[in-house]
Amino acid sequence: MSDPQASSFSDEQFDKLYPPGVERHYWSRCRNRVIARELRRSGAQGPILEVGCGKGIVVRYLRDDGFDITGIELAPVAPLTDMVAHVRTGIDVMDLEPAIADRVRTVLLLDVIEHLEDPKGFLEAIRRKMPALTHVLVTVPARQELFSNFDRFNGHYRRYDPDMVRAHVDPQRTLDFRASYVFHGLYPAARILLARKGEREVGFNVPQGFLANTVHALLGLFFYIEYLILPSRWKGTSVIAVAKP
Repeated sequence: MSDPQASSFSDEQFDKLYPPGVERHYWSRCRNRVIARELRRSGAQGPILEVGCGKGIVVRYLRDDGFDITGIELAPVAPLTDMVAHVRTGIDVMDLEPAIADRVRTVLLLDVIEHLEDPKGFLEAIRRKMPALTHVLVTVPARQELFSNFDRFNGHYRRYDPDMVRAHVDPQRTLDFRASYVFHGLYPAARILLARKGEREVGFNVPQGFLANTVHALLGLFFYIEYLILPSRWKGTSVIAVAKP
C-alpha cells in the first residue's frame, strides 16, 4: 500500500479545491445529490464513515439529509466550524480506534483512490479494519483521455472508467457492483477545452451573489437530471460506484 502521507492534500490544494462556499458550486451541488441517491438506492446503512473527508463538506450535506455519518481526514486541516464534532482530521484511518472501526457499515471514498498508488491494497486494508462493513461507495475522476494539469496538480495517478473502478474495488468480482458516469455533458466540453488549450483550471470558482448562485443551482439540477435519465455507460467526467454483498 502506498504511503498514506503522500496522498494527503497540501494547504495549496485545499485552498484551490475547497474554498469557502464551494458547496454552492454546481459540481458540488450535483455530486452531493448523486451520492445521497446512490446511498439510498443501494440500501446503505449507518454508521457511515467518509474517508478523506477534507473539511467535512459532504459530511455536513449528508447529515443534513438524515444520514448517520462522520468523517476522517489524513491532512491536519481545520474542519468546518459546525462539523468539529463529526469530523476528525490529522489522523490515518488505519489508526481509528477499534470501538469505532468495528461499527462502520458503509465507507465513502469520494475522489480518494485516484490519489493512491495501490488502491486495491488500500481497500483490502479498509475491509480488514472494518469487519462490519457492507457497502463501499466511491467517486473518481473519469476517462484517462482527460488527464491533464488538473490531475497532476492534485496528485492523481489515473482517471477511471467503470471497469477499472471494479478492478480496484471488487477485483474478485464477488460483490453486487454498480457504476455510472456522471457529468455526461461536461465530457465533450472537456475534450474540446483540452484540445484547444491543453490545460484547465485547477480549482473551483465559488459563485458570488444572487445571480451566480442561481445559475449554479440550475446547472447542478441540470447535471443531476442528466445523471438520472441518460444511460449510465455514456461517458462523463466522473464515475460513481457502489459495491455491496
